Amino acid sequence: MKKIKEFFNKIGTAISKGVRFVFSAIGQGWDKLWRTKPMAKVKEGLLYVPRKLTENLNFRQRKALWGVVFIVPLIIGFIYFFFLPFIVSIIYCFSYVGNAGTKTGTGEHIGIITEWVGLDNFRYIFLEHTTFRQTLLNSTLNTLLTFVLVLVFSLIIAVLLNSKFRGRAFVRAVFFMPVIFNSQAVDVAMSIDAATLDATMDATMQDVFSRMFNFSDFLINANLPSFAVSFLSTAADQIYDIISYSGVQILIFLAGIQSVPKHLYEAAKIEGATQYDIFWKITFPMVSPLMLTAGVYTIVDSFLRSDLLSTINVFKRAGTRAMANGLGELSTYGIHAAMSLMFALTSILLIAIVLFLLSRLVFYYDE
Repeated sequence: MKKIKEFFNKIGTAISKGVRFVFSAIGQGWDKLWRTKPMAKVKEGLLYVPRKLTENLNFRQRKALWGVVFIVPLIIGFIYFFFLPFIVSIIYCFSYVGNAGTKTGTGEHIGIITEWVGLDNFRYIFLEHTTFRQTLLNSTLNTLLTFVLVLVFSLIIAVLLNSKFRGRAFVRAVFFMPVIFNSQAVDVAMSIDAATLDATMDATMQDVFSRMFNFSDFLINANLPSFAVSFLSTAADQIYDIISYSGVQILIFLAGIQSVPKHLYEAAKIEGATQYDIFWKITFPMVSPLMLTAGVYTIVDSFLRSDLLSTINVFKRAGTRAMANGLGELSTYGIHAAMSLMFALTSILLIAIVLFLLSRLVFYYDE
C-alpha cells in the first residue's frame, strides 16, 4: 500500500513539474516576443489612445476611468439582455400582440404588431383565467411557509455540522448533494422530469409518515390549535422539499458560524454559559446578517420552483395563438407578459417585506 502511494505521488509530482515547465516556457517566449521591435511598435500603438485620454488626469481620476472601462461590458449586457426586454414586456402587458405575417415565398417572419388594450390582459388573468389567481395565492403562501422552515432547518443543521464528529465532511456533502441533483443541467443530462421526480419523492415521504402514524390526528389529540396542526402537518409533508432546498442556506450559515471569533465562545464558557445561552447570545446574533442573504435566496428559489411558473409557461409555449374571451381576441404574448409582471411584483413585494422584518433582527458586530 505504501509503494502504491509513493508511485502515485511520483506521477503527480512529474505531471506538476511538466505543467509548470510548459507554462514557464510559454511565459518566457511571450516575454521575448513582446520585447522585439515589431511588438514594441504594436504596444506603442495600442497604448497611444489610453495615454492621450489620461495624460491630464491624476491618479485617482485614472483609477475611476479604468473602473468605468471595466464595467462597460456589464452595462451593455444589462441594457441589452435585461433592461430592453423588461421595457418590451411592460409594453406587452398593456397591449394586444399579434403576428405581422410572413413574406410570400420565403416564409420569413416580418415582425409583431402591438395595439393598446389597457388593463384587459390583467382583467383576464385575475377575473377569467381559471387557475392563475388561486395559483398565485397558493404559491405565495407556500413560499412563506418554505421560507420559515428552510431558514430554521438550515440554521439548526449548520450548527450541528459545525460541531466535531467523525464523517463530518461526508455529512456536509450529503446535505449539499440535492442542490447539485436539482440543477437543470443534471435534469437534462439524466433525462428526468424534475417535476415528476419531486412529486414522486413528496408522495414517498408522505406515505412514510402515514404508515408510521397519522400525524394530523396525533397533533389534534395533543390539543394543539387548528392553525398549528395545519402548519406542522404541511411542514411534515414537505420534508423532502425542505431538505433539498436547504443546501445553499446551510453553507451560508455554516460559513457565518465558522467566522465567529473564537474568543467570544471561550469567554462565554469561562463565565459558565450553557450551550443554549451561547447559541442565543453569540451564534444567533453573529449570523443574523446572513439571514438577509439566505432569506432572499430562499424566496427567489421557492418562487422559481412554484406551480405559478408552470402556469405562466403554458402561455409562453402557446406562442402567438390568440384565444377568444369576453373582451375579444387577446394574444398569448400579452397575457404571458402580464402574468410574468405579476410574478415579478409578487416576489419583489415578498422580498421587501422579508428584508424589512429581518433587518430589525440583524446585529452587526462592528457597530
